[in-house]
Amino acid sequence: MAISVQEVDESSYGVYEAAELRLLYQLYEEAQRTRIAHGERLRAIFQGRAMGGTGSGEEDADALLKEVLSGGHAGAPSLLERAYRRAMDDEQSAADALRSAIALHPAWPWLSTVKGIGHLLAARLLSRLDVTRARTPSAFWAYCGLGTIPGVAYKCSVCGLEVAYPIGYEPTGPHNKKAGASQCQGRLESMPGAATRVAPRRTALGGRAGYDARARESCFLVGMSMLRCRSDYRSYYDAEREKLASLRPGWTPKRCHLSALRKMEKAFLRDLWIAWRQAVNLPIVAPYFPNLSALSKPR
Repeated sequence: MAISVQEVDESSYGVYEAAELRLLYQLYEEAQRTRIAHGERLRAIFQGRAMGGTGSGEEDADALLKEVLSGGHAGAPSLLERAYRRAMDDEQSAADALRSAIALHPAWPWLSTVKGIGHLLAARLLSRLDVTRARTPSAFWAYCGLGTIPGVAYKCSVCGLEVAYPIGYEPTGPHNKKAGASQCQGRLESMPGAATRVAPRRTALGGRAGYDARARESCFLVGMSMLRCRSDYRSYYDAEREKLASLRPGWTPKRCHLSALRKMEKAFLRDLWIAWRQAVNLPIVAPYFPNLSALSKPR
């Protein structure tokens, strides 16, 4: 039987399993999208972009939206104002339910110690993962698109740019110079004997994606949050960026950044896998990545 957003936080539903947590996060996202859609309709009216609009500025529109949420009337159709308030209430109810669910999650005691990971971000990631099906940390990496596949390295003899693509993909057409956005007149040539591994593409030569794109997005958001908050895991990122800067002169800054970010995300997923498996009394394997002996292990 279907339940309403207001009912999902009742204690009778107990501890959320993986499928229930995913459903709850989907309800939260749907409520958030509805709230944003109604808010943009109101903003268009307040800024005069819709018929019958008042023509106020951006700051005035923000103030009027707050007025609507507080229960006042800002001059827009009352039906739309009520819909906006209901959508905000639904979003807040779903967010509160998610916080309650994550507080009961076996991995939360460890996740709560990681700087940059809040209840909602944790819910977004955990709703995509099932630790009982992942027998090693690398299973998490592969599912989240952080594993690697065989690739071919290419280099431009003119600008020195080095790139890599999965086997079966050949770069065609011009490319941008390594140092700048202008096009290079050179050509990317494969580097013989330079075996490499690359991140998997969203789809493999037109086929289905080999990983969960939503889980990949969640890992990226987790990584960026930990960077901004200067989490302990940033030590992995800084060490990898420094190493790539010296060993890979042909790489662009963006490629170095993304490679270092993946290294940090994999270290985080490894520790999450261990903490989660220990919390539910499942066997674990010894940590084997990243092997950075000079770095202290984050909490």
